[in-house]
Amino acid sequence: MGKGIRVRLGAGLVAGLLTIAVAGVSSAQAASTRAEYIAQVDPICQSFVGPVNGAFGAFNRNFNRMVRAARANKPKPFVRALRRTVASLNGLAAVHGSLIAQIEAVPPAPADSGTVGSWLNYLRQEEAAERGAGSALAQAKVRQFFRKLRQADQALRSAQTAISGFGFQVCGVSV
Repeated sequence: MGKGIRVRLGAGLVAGLLTIAVAGVSSAQAASTRAEYIAQVDPICQSFVGPVNGAFGAFNRNFNRMVRAARANKPKPFVRALRRTVASLNGLAAVHGSLIAQIEAVPPAPADSGTVGSWLNYLRQEEAAERGAGSALAQAKVRQFFRKLRQADQALRSAQTAISGFGFQVCGVSV
């Protein structure tokens, strides 16, 4: 395990994520008010609720399989589950990356640019920490893996705090 384990996203997943990203970017218009911004961005977040929940569920299932295989001292199932856990974590980060790209394509009202900028910055930190956790796990760096997961959780909490009270129905709440 010294060289790490290579994990690749399937071509279908990557193509699907790119399709999702391109679909929302072309129709974005600058918002002149917060209400307009919310009206443009909340549907983007709504369209990602299913993919984010699915990707997180896959990560959670694979992580639990990996833990069970480790506890049972079953090397082959453990390695298989570890690879799947890394792939599902990278998939979750990719979904988050697509979501962020679509949100970034919608300029906020000038008065809200600071709040929205902070929120998006925290979301990018969450995505980067997820990718870092996947990389650490692929290299069997367990402490670093858990540290990166904690960083992702903290970044998500910070993002939710930054945007709380903004008026979103979905963004910052469900995604």
